[in-house]
Amino acid sequence: MLQTPTSEKQKRDFTDWKTSMERFASLDNVYMKLSGGFSEMGKQRANRPMPIAEMAKRLKPWTDVLMAEFSPNRIMFGSDWPVCNIGGPGNELSWMHWKNAVSAILDEYELSAAERDRIWFGTAVEAYRLSPVSR
Repeated sequence: MLQTPTSEKQKRDFTDWKTSMERFASLDNVYMKLSGGFSEMGKQRANRPMPIAEMAKRLKPWTDVLMAEFSPNRIMFGSDWPVCNIGGPGNELSWMHWKNAVSAILDEYELSAAERDRIWFGTAVEAYRLSPVSR
């Protein structure tokens, strides 16, 4: 279950992961997808999903690294659907719960509207060379 690294093994694993992220971030053509949180949180129940603030707190050591290394210009939202149904609080709640968790994570960094838009969709448009639909 994802938590702040406290044991020596967890600290080593986190340091190894951080070093890998730093190496990936040094490559201009590498983007980071913000996803996979539920699979690291342990099983949630539909009648008692993990509070959004708790999820954001548990993910913070990792998201701190991602924000520092990749910045919002190279991070994109990953919907996690349908995988979020495996560790999330169930089919009816999982996607929205993950979206709300990402929103809370982004709130922690006091991002500008442009930076938030970049993470929600702009980075994906660039990385996948999409043509945004005009409204």
